[in-house]
Amino acid sequence: MATFIFTLSYLLIFVLSMVYINSNLFILWLFTSYPLAFLTVIIFYLLNFPIVLILRPTSRYKACLMKSLASFLNTWVLNLKVDVEGLENIPQAGPIVAYANHKSYTDAFAILQFFPRPITLTPKKTVLKIPFLKWWLKAYDVFPINRNSPKETLKDLEKAVSTVKNNHVILVFPEGSIKDRLSLKVEHAKAGSFRLVKEAQADILPIRFLGNDLARKRWPRRSKRKIIIYPPIPYQSFKDLNTKDIAKIFMDVINQES
Repeated sequence: MATFIFTLSYLLIFVLSMVYINSNLFILWLFTSYPLAFLTVIIFYLLNFPIVLILRPTSRYKACLMKSLASFLNTWVLNLKVDVEGLENIPQAGPIVAYANHKSYTDAFAILQFFPRPITLTPKKTVLKIPFLKWWLKAYDVFPINRNSPKETLKDLEKAVSTVKNNHVILVFPEGSIKDRLSLKVEHAKAGSFRLVKEAQADILPIRFLGNDLARKRWPRRSKRKIIIYPPIPYQSFKDLNTKDIAKIFMDVINQES
């Protein structure tokens, strides 16, 4: 959707500039059409803002908007080439929490483009201080993480449990940051992050990100990412374990090919 709007806008702006302004400024229109087309996409999402606030978090249209935006950003902004393996391992229904290693700030966009179910994120609490973005993310039932206040995060956990039970997938990065992005293995998965899946009585969907870990430094050159989605770890297999043991099970799955 966003990519289609961008492409169509780019072509229309370019052609109209050539026809009605000055065809001799071919190079100028070629470059200025890009930011104007990008602005058109922004306007489209701003027009959809009231709809996003009204529709339920798991609405197919809202999920389509998010996937479309991720696809657009991956292709036209971040310049990412993403390959995904194991999409068939994603259950079509039922409560699941996706847990993934954290290799880059582009991880969320990379998976959002391909995930077939409504999925929401776990942004840092500080992100919710940005006016427009705050209400947009809240409309998707994100689970904000406050690293400086575990008590506040625990309070938000109750709502996150309800979100998962309503068949809305939450993507969690149990490492908490990308400081270990150059390591091939997940070495430190925070046990507390697995309270969500245990209290929601949901299955764990392990996801592994591979590829260029320094995409931010490579931009605008193309970066290649690969995503491996493993079969779910059923709740029944870890329901009697503590969160530390659950974290170990997750790390064993993620690290099995390292």
